[in-house]
Amino acid sequence: MASGVELPPLGWHCLSVGYRRRQPRPRLFREASEPMNFTHPNARYRFGFVLNTTIGNMTRYLNLRKYAERDHEIEFTWAPVNHYTPPDFPSSLRFLPDPLFMRARLLQQAWPVLSRLGSFDAVMFHLYEADLISAARRYLFRRPLRISSTDEAPITNRETYPLYPSEAAKPVWRQNMRLKIDRWRVRKTDVFIPFSSWAANILTSDCGAPRENVHPLHVGLDLEVWHPVPRTVRSIGEKLRILFVGSDFVRKGGNLLLDVFRHRLQGEAELHLVTKQAPAELPPDVFVHADLGPNDHRLANLYRNSDLLVVPTTADVGPLWVFMEAMAMRLPIVGTDTGSATELVQDGVTGLVVKVGDGDGVAKAIHTLAANPPLRLSMGDRGRSLVEAKYDAAKNVPQILGIMKDAVDRARRHST
Repeated sequence: MASGVELPPLGWHCLSVGYRRRQPRPRLFREASEPMNFTHPNARYRFGFVLNTTIGNMTRYLNLRKYAERDHEIEFTWAPVNHYTPPDFPSSLRFLPDPLFMRARLLQQAWPVLSRLGSFDAVMFHLYEADLISAARRYLFRRPLRISSTDEAPITNRETYPLYPSEAAKPVWRQNMRLKIDRWRVRKTDVFIPFSSWAANILTSDCGAPRENVHPLHVGLDLEVWHPVPRTVRSIGEKLRILFVGSDFVRKGGNLLLDVFRHRLQGEAELHLVTKQAPAELPPDVFVHADLGPNDHRLANLYRNSDLLVVPTTADVGPLWVFMEAMAMRLPIVGTDTGSATELVQDGVTGLVVKVGDGDGVAKAIHTLAANPPLRLSMGDRGRSLVEAKYDAAKNVPQILGIMKDAVDRARRHST
């Protein structure tokens, strides 16, 4: 270890942070951003949020924060955490081996909340490493209430769970250890606000979480941003426009869709790929959009100008943001039956559902929608209605905050 390096207190001393607020923060964690506080003078609650903001989760963080900060009863502290650190990012943690460096960087970003846990009434976690520290700390301190809000659920049945490639490759001993840890975390959590009913069912049926503490509710889409336009049928001879949106191109089924397009749709349609991982060699009529971000108006325009969204993902657990965005823009969807996807893509209602890896099924679904413009329009209308009813951030975020407030109020009554 290099001389003069002050290690962050990651042992049991770390678990008591928040009760020693006068102490200076460890030097290695000072390069993390300062706590992002949002305070109203009449705040009755103090809430912290440690949230994964990698890829699609950035949209969740932005929507949650936008609508949450309209609540004048709450003082907020935000700790957004990104799993990606650029190779040239300057950090005093660089002396650590790569795996430890990654974990330390995650905790460093979460430190604005972790360093003063005892000052909050409740903290929402969507970050495994920070959640572990908070769960262990529960042996010593009751405050704050632990709120879990994530798209995932413990992997209790590997035969039916949509496993990511990295998870599928883990040795059995690691699988078993992770499941034991996840069940322990469930026991140490006060309130669950999972993104889907699919995840809620696993928590209650397989992990023993009390049903009264599990509230499936997605943050939802910012419908102040996603405005649809009236859709019309394309002229005869005009090519169908197919849209694919997926940062993890292979896992989202991009290669399968390209193969279907190359062999069965060439000359009949255009394919627009929103991804940074598209192959270098592409067939004609394939267009790549590699510089679009969350809630980007250019992405909204792509939805407006497309006829259907096709994302034949091989493994996803939560309702995909792209499905919500497409439905908000009145696009029908071709998707797969994985995780909670069918809570959005309802077969024959808001889109068509095919089996994972079924190229014939993808081609058939696209041709079905291509040949039936009225069906596309009606599915798009029903999709918009579903998003407005169940996935509107302006409605869902206040409900989420209400669940957290109710839990705090109950805890306060019990402590008096």
